[in-house]
Amino acid sequence: MNKLDFLRRLDKELSVLEKEERREILAFYEERFYTGTIYENKTEEEVIAELEKPEVIARNVLEEYGVSPKYVKKSEERYSNVNSTQVVLIILFDIFVATWLLPSLVSVAFSILGSSVSYFATLSLLLGDVSTVDEFVFAFMTAGYYLYFLFGLVVLGATIFVTKTIVVWHLNVFKVKNREKYIKKLSRYSLDGWFKRHRGVNRVKNVLLVGALVTIGYTGFWIFNNFDWVEAEYGATDAQVETITEDFASEIADMDEWTIITDFDTMDVEIVLTDSDEMKIVHTYYEDDKFTYDFDFDTNELTLTQDYENRIFINVTDIFRLFGEQYKVRIEVPRDMILEEANIVTHTGTIDIRNVNFSSMDVSSNTGSIVLSYIELVDDIDASTNTGTILVRNVNVSQAGTLTLSTSTGAIDVESTNFDDYHITTNTGSISMKHINEDLQDGDTIVLQADTGSIKLVDVYADDITADTDTGSISYENSDESFEPSSWNASTDTGSVDTYFD
Repeated sequence: MNKLDFLRRLDKELSVLEKEERREILAFYEERFYTGTIYENKTEEEVIAELEKPEVIARNVLEEYGVSPKYVKKSEERYSNVNSTQVVLIILFDIFVATWLLPSLVSVAFSILGSSVSYFATLSLLLGDVSTVDEFVFAFMTAGYYLYFLFGLVVLGATIFVTKTIVVWHLNVFKVKNREKYIKKLSRYSLDGWFKRHRGVNRVKNVLLVGALVTIGYTGFWIFNNFDWVEAEYGATDAQVETITEDFASEIADMDEWTIITDFDTMDVEIVLTDSDEMKIVHTYYEDDKFTYDFDFDTNELTLTQDYENRIFINVTDIFRLFGEQYKVRIEVPRDMILEEANIVTHTGTIDIRNVNFSSMDVSSNTGSIVLSYIELVDDIDASTNTGTILVRNVNVSQAGTLTLSTSTGAIDVESTNFDDYHITTNTGSISMKHINEDLQDGDTIVLQADTGSIKLVDVYADDITADTDTGSISYENSDESFEPSSWNASTDTGSVDTYFD
Protein backbone atom coordinates (compact mmCIF):
# COMPACT_ATOMS: atom_id res chain seq x y z
CA MET A 1 0.00 0.00 0.00
CA ASN A 2 1.31 3.44 -0.90
CA LYS A 3 0.26 6.91 0.20
CA LEU A 4 -2.42 7.26 -2.46
CA ASP A 5 -4.02 3.92 -1.56
CA PHE A 6 -3.94 4.81 2.14
CA LEU A 7 -5.64 8.17 1.63
CA ARG A 8 -8.25 6.70 -0.73
CA ARG A 9 -9.21 4.01 1.79
CA LEU A 10 -9.38 6.55 4.59
CA ASP A 11 -11.56 8.84 2.48
CA LYS A 12 -13.91 5.96 1.76
CA GLU A 13 -14.20 4.98 5.42
CA LEU A 14 -15.06 8.59 6.29
CA SER A 15 -17.71 8.90 3.60
CA VAL A 16 -20.47 9.71 6.11
CA LEU A 17 -18.76 12.99 6.93
CA GLU A 18 -19.05 16.14 4.88
CA LYS A 19 -16.50 16.80 2.15
CA GLU A 20 -14.87 19.72 4.00
CA GLU A 21 -14.36 17.65 7.12
CA ARG A 22 -12.88 14.75 5.16
CA ARG A 23 -10.56 17.17 3.37
CA GLU A 24 -9.23 18.47 6.72
CA ILE A 25 -8.57 14.96 8.03
CA LEU A 26 -6.91 13.80 4.82
CA ALA A 27 -4.77 16.96 4.73
CA PHE A 28 -3.50 16.11 8.21
CA TYR A 29 -2.33 12.64 7.12
CA GLU A 30 -0.96 13.96 3.83
CA GLU A 31 1.15 16.35 5.89
CA ARG A 32 2.35 13.37 7.93
CA PHE A 33 3.52 11.63 4.74
CA TYR A 34 5.29 14.79 3.59
CA THR A 35 7.12 15.20 6.90
CA GLY A 36 8.09 11.54 7.04
CA THR A 37 9.45 11.30 3.51
CA ILE A 38 11.10 14.72 3.22
CA TYR A 39 12.46 15.42 6.69
CA GLU A 40 12.79 11.94 8.18
CA ASN A 41 13.99 10.18 5.00
CA LYS A 42 11.36 7.44 5.34
CA THR A 43 9.55 5.63 2.57
CA GLU A 44 5.76 5.82 2.22
CA GLU A 45 5.55 2.20 3.39
CA GLU A 46 7.50 3.03 6.56
CA VAL A 47 5.19 5.95 7.34
CA ILE A 48 2.14 3.71 6.78
CA ALA A 49 3.63 1.10 9.13
CA GLU A 50 3.79 3.73 11.88
CA LEU A 51 0.16 4.74 11.40
CA GLU A 52 -2.98 2.85 12.34
CA LYS A 53 -5.00 1.21 9.61
CA PRO A 54 -7.41 3.52 7.73
CA GLU A 55 -10.36 1.57 9.17
CA VAL A 56 -9.13 2.10 12.74
CA ILE A 57 -8.47 5.80 12.15
CA ALA A 58 -11.94 6.25 10.65
CA ARG A 59 -13.61 4.41 13.51
CA ASN A 60 -11.88 6.63 16.07
CA VAL A 61 -12.82 9.77 14.16
CA LEU A 62 -16.45 8.72 13.86
CA GLU A 63 -16.61 7.92 17.57
CA GLU A 64 -15.40 11.45 18.31
CA TYR A 65 -18.33 12.69 16.26
CA GLY A 66 -20.66 10.39 18.17
CA VAL A 67 -21.35 8.18 15.14
CA SER A 68 -21.36 4.46 15.89
CA PRO A 69 -19.77 2.44 13.03
CA LYS A 70 -22.56 -0.13 13.15
CA TYR A 71 -24.96 2.54 11.91
CA VAL A 72 -22.86 3.71 9.00
CA LYS A 73 -21.88 0.52 7.18
CA LYS A 74 -24.21 0.97 4.26
CA SER A 75 -26.53 3.74 3.24
CA GLU A 76 -29.56 1.47 3.00
CA GLU A 77 -28.87 0.13 6.50
CA ARG A 78 -28.74 3.60 7.97
CA TYR A 79 -32.34 4.48 7.20
CA SER A 80 -34.28 1.19 7.43
CA ASN A 81 -34.89 -1.90 9.53
CA VAL A 82 -35.83 -0.20 12.80
CA ASN A 83 -35.46 -2.70 15.63
CA SER A 84 -38.77 -2.95 17.51
CA THR A 85 -37.09 -4.27 20.67
CA GLN A 86 -34.81 -1.25 20.81
CA VAL A 87 -37.78 1.05 20.27
CA VAL A 88 -39.64 -0.50 23.21
CA LEU A 89 -36.56 -0.23 25.42
CA ILE A 90 -35.97 3.41 24.55
CA ILE A 91 -39.62 4.28 25.23
CA LEU A 92 -39.42 2.59 28.62
CA PHE A 93 -36.17 4.45 29.30
CA ASP A 94 -37.84 7.76 28.43
CA ILE A 95 -40.79 7.08 30.72
CA PHE A 96 -38.99 5.69 33.75
CA VAL A 97 -35.51 7.25 33.58
CA ALA A 98 -35.12 10.22 31.27
CA THR A 99 -38.19 12.01 32.63
CA TRP A 100 -36.51 12.44 36.03
CA LEU A 101 -32.80 12.06 35.24
CA LEU A 102 -32.40 15.00 32.86
CA PRO A 103 -34.45 17.52 34.92
CA SER A 104 -32.58 16.43 38.05
CA LEU A 105 -29.15 16.91 36.46
CA VAL A 106 -30.10 20.32 35.08
CA SER A 107 -31.55 21.38 38.42
CA VAL A 108 -28.48 20.27 40.38
CA ALA A 109 -26.05 21.90 37.94
CA PHE A 110 -27.77 25.28 37.92
CA SER A 111 -28.42 25.16 41.67
CA ILE A 112 -24.70 24.71 42.34
CA LEU A 113 -23.64 27.34 39.83
CA GLY A 114 -26.34 29.75 40.97
CA SER A 115 -25.53 29.39 44.66
CA SER A 116 -21.91 30.19 43.88
CA VAL A 117 -22.85 33.86 43.70
CA SER A 118 -23.06 33.86 47.49
CA TYR A 119 -19.26 34.12 47.32
CA PHE A 120 -19.56 37.88 46.92
CA ALA A 121 -20.76 38.08 50.52
CA THR A 122 -17.25 37.09 51.62
CA LEU A 123 -15.89 40.31 50.12
CA SER A 124 -17.13 42.00 53.30
CA LEU A 125 -14.08 40.47 55.00
CA LEU A 126 -11.90 42.94 53.13
CA LEU A 127 -13.86 46.00 54.24
CA GLY A 128 -12.65 48.14 57.12
CA ASP A 129 -9.89 46.90 59.39
CA VAL A 130 -8.64 43.55 58.13
CA SER A 131 -7.19 41.12 60.66
CA THR A 132 -5.01 38.06 60.08
CA VAL A 133 -8.07 35.88 60.68
CA ASP A 134 -9.96 37.82 57.99
CA GLU A 135 -7.16 37.25 55.50
CA PHE A 136 -6.90 33.50 56.09
CA VAL A 137 -10.65 32.97 56.18
CA PHE A 138 -11.14 35.01 53.00
CA ALA A 139 -8.45 33.03 51.18
CA PHE A 140 -9.91 29.73 52.43
CA MET A 141 -13.46 30.62 51.38
CA THR A 142 -12.34 32.01 48.01
CA ALA A 143 -10.57 28.74 47.19
CA GLY A 144 -13.50 26.74 48.49
CA TYR A 145 -16.02 28.63 46.40
CA TYR A 146 -13.85 28.18 43.31
CA LEU A 147 -13.73 24.41 43.83
CA TYR A 148 -17.48 24.45 44.43
CA PHE A 149 -17.95 26.35 41.15
CA LEU A 150 -15.74 23.85 39.29
CA PHE A 151 -17.84 21.03 40.73
CA GLY A 152 -20.89 22.77 39.27
CA LEU A 153 -19.14 22.84 35.88
CA VAL A 154 -18.43 19.11 36.18
CA VAL A 155 -22.12 18.43 36.84
CA LEU A 156 -23.08 20.71 33.94
CA GLY A 157 -20.62 18.89 31.65
CA ALA A 158 -22.08 15.56 32.73
CA THR A 159 -25.57 16.90 32.04
CA ILE A 160 -24.60 17.93 28.51
CA PHE A 161 -22.89 14.58 27.88
CA VAL A 162 -25.86 12.54 29.12
CA THR A 163 -28.28 14.65 27.09
CA LYS A 164 -26.20 14.24 23.93
CA THR A 165 -25.89 10.50 24.49
CA ILE A 166 -29.64 10.10 24.89
CA VAL A 167 -30.37 12.19 21.78
CA VAL A 168 -27.84 10.22 19.70
CA TRP A 169 -29.34 6.99 20.97
CA HIS A 170 -32.79 8.14 19.81
CA LEU A 171 -31.49 9.19 16.39
CA ASN A 172 -29.77 5.85 15.87
CA VAL A 173 -32.58 3.66 17.19
CA PHE A 174 -35.22 5.39 15.06
CA LYS A 175 -32.69 5.64 12.21
CA VAL A 176 -33.50 9.24 11.43
CA LYS A 177 -32.42 10.22 7.94
CA ASN A 178 -29.31 12.40 7.76
CA ARG A 179 -28.78 11.79 11.44
CA GLU A 180 -25.02 11.79 10.91
CA LYS A 181 -25.20 15.52 10.30
CA TYR A 182 -27.20 16.07 13.47
CA ILE A 183 -24.84 13.88 15.45
CA LYS A 184 -21.86 15.77 14.06
CA LYS A 185 -23.42 19.06 15.14
CA LEU A 186 -24.19 17.68 18.58
CA SER A 187 -20.57 16.60 18.98
CA ARG A 188 -19.55 20.25 18.94
CA TYR A 189 -21.56 20.95 22.09
CA SER A 190 -19.29 19.98 24.93
CA LEU A 191 -18.13 21.93 27.96
CA ASP A 192 -14.74 20.25 27.76
CA GLY A 193 -14.57 21.03 24.06
CA TRP A 194 -15.40 24.67 24.72
CA PHE A 195 -12.49 24.96 27.12
CA LYS A 196 -10.18 23.23 24.62
CA ARG A 197 -11.18 25.72 21.93
CA HIS A 198 -10.52 28.59 24.34
CA ARG A 199 -7.06 27.60 25.44
CA GLY A 200 -6.40 30.77 27.38
CA VAL A 201 -9.51 30.31 29.53
CA ASN A 202 -8.70 26.63 30.00
CA ARG A 203 -5.16 27.45 31.09
CA VAL A 204 -6.42 29.99 33.62
CA LYS A 205 -8.98 27.47 34.92
CA ASN A 206 -6.32 24.81 35.50
CA VAL A 207 -3.87 27.23 37.12
CA LEU A 208 -6.59 28.46 39.47
CA LEU A 209 -7.52 24.86 40.29
CA VAL A 210 -3.98 24.11 41.43
CA GLY A 211 -3.87 27.39 43.33
CA ALA A 212 -7.20 26.65 45.03
CA LEU A 213 -6.06 23.21 46.17
CA VAL A 214 -2.82 24.63 47.59
CA THR A 215 -4.70 27.49 49.27
CA ILE A 216 -7.29 25.15 50.80
CA GLY A 217 -4.53 22.99 52.25
CA TYR A 218 -2.43 25.84 53.63
CA THR A 219 -5.20 28.07 55.00
CA GLY A 220 -7.21 25.09 56.24
CA PHE A 221 -4.23 23.91 58.26
CA TRP A 222 -3.82 27.41 59.73
CA ILE A 223 -7.53 27.70 60.61
CA PHE A 224 -7.49 24.26 62.23
CA ASN A 225 -4.53 25.18 64.42
CA ASN A 226 -6.01 28.57 65.33
CA PHE A 227 -9.67 27.62 65.50
CA ASP A 228 -10.19 29.20 68.93
CA TRP A 229 -9.07 32.52 67.48
CA VAL A 230 -11.30 32.11 64.44
CA GLU A 231 -14.30 31.04 66.50
CA ALA A 232 -13.84 33.99 68.84
CA GLU A 233 -14.09 36.36 65.90
CA TYR A 234 -16.83 34.72 63.84
CA GLY A 235 -18.66 32.30 66.08
CA ALA A 236 -19.36 34.40 69.13
CA THR A 237 -22.88 35.44 68.18
CA ASP A 238 -25.02 34.94 71.27
CA ALA A 239 -28.03 32.71 70.92
CA GLN A 240 -31.41 34.24 71.68
CA VAL A 241 -33.82 32.35 73.91
CA GLU A 242 -37.58 32.71 73.85
CA THR A 243 -39.65 31.00 76.56
CA ILE A 244 -43.37 30.37 76.17
CA THR A 245 -45.33 29.16 79.21
CA GLU A 246 -48.91 27.88 79.28
CA ASP A 247 -50.85 26.76 82.37
CA PHE A 248 -52.41 23.30 81.90
CA ALA A 249 -53.78 22.77 85.41
CA SER A 250 -57.43 22.73 84.28
CA GLU A 251 -56.68 20.51 81.25
CA ILE A 252 -54.88 18.06 83.52
CA ALA A 253 -57.84 18.06 85.93
CA ASP A 254 -60.26 17.44 83.04
CA MET A 255 -57.99 14.65 81.74
CA ASP A 256 -57.89 16.16 78.27
CA GLU A 257 -55.80 14.29 75.71
CA TRP A 258 -53.40 16.47 73.72
CA THR A 259 -51.48 16.04 70.49
CA ILE A 260 -48.11 17.64 69.76
CA ILE A 261 -47.34 18.47 66.12
CA THR A 262 -44.12 20.00 64.78
CA ASP A 263 -42.96 20.93 61.28
CA PHE A 264 -39.43 22.36 61.41
CA ASP A 265 -36.76 23.07 58.82
CA THR A 266 -33.56 23.32 60.88
CA MET A 267 -34.68 22.75 64.45
CA ASP A 268 -33.49 20.21 67.01
CA VAL A 269 -36.48 18.90 68.97
CA GLU A 270 -36.39 17.79 72.60
CA ILE A 271 -39.47 16.68 74.56
CA VAL A 272 -39.12 16.00 78.30
CA LEU A 273 -41.24 15.79 81.44
CA THR A 274 -41.56 18.47 84.09
CA ASP A 275 -43.11 18.32 87.57
CA SER A 276 -44.97 21.60 86.99
CA ASP A 277 -48.55 22.05 85.77
CA GLU A 278 -47.23 24.41 83.14
CA MET A 279 -46.08 23.47 79.69
CA LYS A 280 -42.94 25.33 78.77
CA ILE A 281 -41.53 25.85 75.26
CA VAL A 282 -37.93 27.04 75.14
CA HIS A 283 -36.97 28.27 71.67
CA THR A 284 -33.26 28.90 70.96
CA TYR A 285 -32.28 30.79 67.81
CA TYR A 286 -29.76 33.28 66.38
CA GLU A 287 -32.00 35.32 64.11
CA ASP A 288 -35.61 35.36 63.05
CA ASP A 289 -36.43 31.84 61.90
CA LYS A 290 -40.19 32.28 61.49
CA PHE A 291 -40.94 30.12 64.53
CA THR A 292 -44.64 29.93 65.37
CA TYR A 293 -46.69 28.09 67.96
CA ASP A 294 -50.40 27.58 68.53
CA PHE A 295 -52.30 26.12 71.48
CA ASP A 296 -55.64 25.03 70.06
CA PHE A 297 -57.89 24.36 73.05
CA ASP A 298 -60.78 23.27 70.82
CA THR A 299 -58.92 20.38 69.17
CA ASN A 300 -56.37 19.92 71.98
CA GLU A 301 -53.42 20.33 69.63
CA LEU A 302 -50.12 22.09 70.14
CA THR A 303 -48.66 22.98 66.74
CA LEU A 304 -45.16 24.34 66.30
CA THR A 305 -43.65 25.35 62.96
CA GLN A 306 -40.43 26.92 61.75
CA ASP A 307 -39.60 27.98 58.22
CA TYR A 308 -35.94 28.98 58.15
CA GLU A 309 -35.24 31.66 55.58
CA ASN A 310 -32.67 30.37 53.10
CA ARG A 311 -30.66 33.35 51.91
CA ILE A 312 -28.65 33.57 48.72
CA PHE A 313 -25.91 35.54 50.43
CA ILE A 314 -24.55 33.99 53.61
CA ASN A 315 -21.97 35.51 55.88
CA VAL A 316 -18.95 34.00 57.55
CA THR A 317 -20.70 33.83 60.91
CA ASP A 318 -23.37 31.56 59.39
CA ILE A 319 -20.69 29.14 58.22
CA PHE A 320 -18.81 28.94 61.51
CA ARG A 321 -22.08 28.65 63.39
CA LEU A 322 -22.44 25.23 61.77
CA PHE A 323 -19.79 24.05 64.23
CA GLY A 324 -21.74 25.42 67.17
CA GLU A 325 -25.26 25.09 68.53
CA GLN A 326 -28.19 24.31 66.28
CA TYR A 327 -31.54 26.06 66.32
CA LYS A 328 -33.56 24.09 68.83
CA VAL A 329 -36.80 23.87 70.78
CA ARG A 330 -37.31 22.16 74.13
CA ILE A 331 -40.86 21.19 75.07
CA GLU A 332 -41.36 20.57 78.77
CA VAL A 333 -44.57 18.60 79.32
CA PRO A 334 -46.37 18.38 82.70
CA ARG A 335 -45.98 14.91 84.19
CA ASP A 336 -49.74 14.42 84.71
CA MET A 337 -50.75 15.66 81.28
CA ILE A 338 -52.27 13.02 78.99
CA LEU A 339 -50.66 12.95 75.55
CA GLU A 340 -52.45 11.16 72.76
CA GLU A 341 -50.11 11.49 69.78
CA ALA A 342 -46.78 12.97 68.79
CA ASN A 343 -46.29 13.92 65.15
CA ILE A 344 -42.75 15.32 65.09
CA VAL A 345 -41.10 16.44 61.85
CA THR A 346 -37.78 18.25 61.47
CA HIS A 347 -35.81 18.28 58.23
CA THR A 348 -32.23 18.86 59.39
CA GLY A 349 -32.47 18.60 63.16
CA THR A 350 -32.29 15.85 65.75
CA ILE A 351 -35.20 14.45 67.77
CA ASP A 352 -34.86 13.50 71.43
CA ILE A 353 -37.95 12.34 73.37
CA ARG A 354 -37.42 11.07 76.92
CA ASN A 355 -39.71 10.02 79.79
CA VAL A 356 -42.82 11.20 77.98
CA ASN A 357 -45.85 8.95 77.52
CA PHE A 358 -47.80 9.02 74.25
CA SER A 359 -50.48 6.76 72.83
CA SER A 360 -48.61 6.71 69.51
CA MET A 361 -45.65 8.46 67.89
CA ASP A 362 -44.72 9.38 64.32
CA VAL A 363 -41.33 11.10 64.10
CA SER A 364 -39.07 11.85 61.14
CA SER A 365 -35.91 13.77 60.28
CA ASN A 366 -34.01 13.94 57.00
CA THR A 367 -30.47 14.36 58.33
CA GLY A 368 -30.71 14.16 62.11
CA SER A 369 -30.59 11.31 64.60
CA ILE A 370 -33.59 10.12 66.62
CA VAL A 371 -33.53 9.09 70.29
CA LEU A 372 -36.63 7.65 71.99
CA SER A 373 -36.16 6.46 75.57
CA TYR A 374 -38.17 5.59 78.69
CA ILE A 375 -41.57 5.95 77.07
CA GLU A 376 -44.89 4.32 77.96
CA LEU A 377 -47.05 3.68 74.90
CA VAL A 378 -50.45 2.34 74.06
CA ASP A 379 -49.98 1.81 70.35
CA ASP A 380 -47.30 2.28 67.66
CA ILE A 381 -44.05 4.11 66.91
CA ASP A 382 -43.01 5.04 63.39
CA ALA A 383 -39.58 6.72 63.17
CA SER A 384 -37.53 7.47 60.06
CA THR A 385 -34.43 9.42 59.07
CA ASN A 386 -32.31 9.50 55.92
CA THR A 387 -28.77 10.04 57.21
CA GLY A 388 -29.08 9.76 60.99
CA THR A 389 -29.07 6.99 63.56
CA ILE A 390 -32.08 5.74 65.51
CA LEU A 391 -31.88 4.72 69.16
CA VAL A 392 -34.90 3.23 70.98
CA ARG A 393 -34.48 2.36 74.66
CA ASN A 394 -36.87 1.16 77.39
CA VAL A 395 -40.16 1.63 75.58
CA ASN A 396 -43.09 -0.26 77.04
CA VAL A 397 -46.35 -0.91 75.19
CA SER A 398 -49.50 -1.51 77.19
CA GLN A 399 -51.19 -3.35 74.31
CA ALA A 400 -50.13 -4.88 71.00
CA GLY A 401 -48.16 -2.32 69.03
CA THR A 402 -45.82 -2.04 66.06
CA LEU A 403 -42.35 -0.49 65.99
CA THR A 404 -41.37 0.71 62.50
CA LEU A 405 -37.89 2.18 62.07
CA SER A 406 -36.04 3.12 58.89
CA THR A 407 -32.85 4.97 57.96
CA SER A 408 -30.76 5.12 54.79
CA THR A 409 -27.21 5.57 56.08
CA GLY A 410 -27.40 5.25 59.87
CA ALA A 411 -27.38 2.48 62.43
CA ILE A 412 -30.45 1.34 64.39
CA ASP A 413 -30.22 0.25 68.03
CA VAL A 414 -33.25 -1.12 69.89
CA GLU A 415 -33.13 -2.32 73.49
CA SER A 416 -35.61 -3.31 76.21
CA THR A 417 -38.91 -3.02 74.35
CA ASN A 418 -42.02 -5.21 74.14
CA PHE A 419 -43.79 -4.45 70.86
CA ASP A 420 -45.78 -7.14 69.14
CA ASP A 421 -44.30 -6.46 65.68
CA TYR A 422 -41.02 -4.94 64.51
CA HIS A 423 -40.21 -3.67 61.03
CA ILE A 424 -36.67 -2.28 60.90
CA THR A 425 -34.78 -1.22 57.76
CA THR A 426 -31.42 0.40 57.08
CA ASN A 427 -29.48 0.62 53.82
CA THR A 428 -25.87 1.11 54.92
CA GLY A 429 -26.01 0.81 58.71
CA SER A 430 -26.15 -2.01 61.22
CA ILE A 431 -29.08 -3.25 63.31
CA SER A 432 -28.75 -4.20 66.97
CA MET A 433 -31.62 -5.60 69.09
CA LYS A 434 -31.26 -6.56 72.75
CA HIS A 435 -33.73 -7.66 75.42
CA ILE A 436 -36.75 -7.68 73.16
CA ASN A 437 -39.98 -9.06 74.66
CA GLU A 438 -37.77 -10.67 77.26
CA ASP A 439 -40.23 -10.85 80.17
CA LEU A 440 -43.18 -12.62 78.53
CA GLN A 441 -41.44 -13.94 75.42
CA ASP A 442 -44.58 -13.03 73.49
CA GLY A 443 -43.31 -11.18 70.41
CA ASP A 444 -45.09 -11.94 67.18
CA THR A 445 -43.11 -10.78 64.11
CA ILE A 446 -39.69 -9.23 63.59
CA VAL A 447 -38.55 -8.22 60.09
CA LEU A 448 -35.01 -6.82 59.77
CA GLN A 449 -33.41 -5.55 56.55
CA ALA A 450 -29.84 -4.21 56.38
CA ASP A 451 -28.41 -3.98 52.86
CA THR A 452 -24.72 -3.50 53.75
CA GLY A 453 -24.69 -3.73 57.55
CA SER A 454 -24.61 -6.47 60.15
CA ILE A 455 -27.58 -7.68 62.22
CA LYS A 456 -27.12 -8.64 65.86
CA LEU A 457 -29.82 -10.07 68.14
CA VAL A 458 -29.33 -10.75 71.84
CA ASP A 459 -32.18 -12.04 74.03
CA VAL A 460 -34.79 -11.46 71.37
CA TYR A 461 -38.04 -13.38 71.74
CA ALA A 462 -40.52 -13.48 68.86
CA ASP A 463 -42.40 -16.21 67.06
CA ASP A 464 -41.46 -15.22 63.50
CA ILE A 465 -38.05 -13.61 62.81
CA THR A 466 -36.68 -12.60 59.41
CA ALA A 467 -33.18 -11.13 59.10
CA ASP A 468 -31.85 -10.16 55.68
CA THR A 469 -28.58 -8.44 54.73
CA ASP A 470 -26.55 -8.36 51.52
CA THR A 471 -22.97 -7.93 52.74
CA GLY A 472 -23.16 -8.14 56.54
CA SER A 473 -23.15 -10.94 59.08
CA ILE A 474 -26.08 -12.13 61.21
CA SER A 475 -25.81 -13.32 64.81
CA TYR A 476 -28.53 -14.42 67.24
CA GLU A 477 -28.05 -15.50 70.84
CA ASN A 478 -30.46 -15.89 73.75
CA SER A 479 -29.91 -16.48 77.45
CA ASP A 480 -32.91 -18.81 77.46
CA GLU A 481 -31.65 -21.44 75.06
CA SER A 482 -34.87 -23.43 75.38
CA PHE A 483 -36.64 -20.76 73.34
CA GLU A 484 -36.59 -21.14 69.61
CA PRO A 485 -38.68 -19.08 67.17
CA SER A 486 -41.26 -21.01 65.17
CA SER A 487 -39.95 -19.39 62.03
CA TRP A 488 -36.34 -18.21 61.58
CA ASN A 489 -35.28 -16.89 58.19
CA ALA A 490 -31.75 -15.52 57.88
CA SER A 491 -30.22 -14.50 54.58
CA THR A 492 -26.88 -12.91 53.69
CA ASP A 493 -24.91 -12.90 50.43
CA THR A 494 -21.34 -12.45 51.67
CA GLY A 495 -21.57 -12.63 55.47
CA SER A 496 -22.01 -15.40 58.01
CA VAL A 497 -24.99 -16.55 60.06
CA ASP A 498 -24.38 -17.56 63.67
CA THR A 499 -27.22 -18.70 65.96
CA TYR A 500 -27.44 -20.33 69.37
CA PHE A 501 -29.62 -23.10 67.94
CA ASP A 502 -29.01 -25.45 65.03
